[in-house]
Amino acid sequence: MNLKNTALSFFALLCSLAYSQNQHSKSFGFISDNDVYISTTQDQYYTNGLTLVYQFLPKTSSEKLAKKIVTVEIGQYMYTPFRAYVPNINNQDRPFAGYLFADYGVTKYYKNESALNITYQLGILGPDSQAESLQKWYHRTFGLPAIAGWEYQIQNQLGANINVAYLKNLAYTKGKQVDFNAFAEAKLGTIFNELSLGFESRLGFKSLNPIFNSVLFNSNINADKTDDPIKEFYFFMKPQLTY
Repeated sequence: MNLKNTALSFFALLCSLAYSQNQHSKSFGFISDNDVYISTTQDQYYTNGLTLVYQFLPKTSSEKLAKKIVTVEIGQYMYTPFRAYVPNINNQDRPFAGYLFADYGVTKYYKNESALNITYQLGILGPDSQAESLQKWYHRTFGLPAIAGWEYQIQNQLGANINVAYLKNLAYTKGKQVDFNAFAEAKLGTIFNELSLGFESRLGFKSLNPIFNSVLFNSNINADKTDDPIKEFYFFMKPQLTY
């Protein structure tokens, strides 16, 4: 199920965050993606994803590093054809598939406002991911349309991937209310193979936090207490080219 296509994507969001002055050297959360959040009639392609995320700060002694964050994730992705009810395999433009995985990643945030992430991932693609059972249960429980076609899903295979990503701040405007950052990411393995290049920019209403202390870059946990609450409020955009 390797990805071998070229896509251009663009994102723009309003983001607001406030967190207290207490020390937060660990965090736990989850990421949920689902078609139903925007439509109860559209159920297609990457149709659902749920990831549990745990982050913590290990000790680091490098003078060049602002911080190092370890991230551990467990998640499941679901994929369907152009809709979830396609009982005839000849009408399926893409196969049904489920992917259950766990990964371990380390991100180094440097004082020069660059960041390097390396993530190792292991998983199972196929029926053992339990994606079919979960999607059918979800649709029954919440009265969503019937599902058919999972019997033709991609069969079991081991997933092993390594992902490497690099981010670098290029410039700030005067007053540091706008920044410009370039990034590159490569994924290599048995499940995902892709290369992404792009830019990421924040437009704030006050001075922006550095890359190593911003929720946008997953770097907002700290070992040190701060005297004042740290707040972020900004738009961001992220045009990228993926192959």
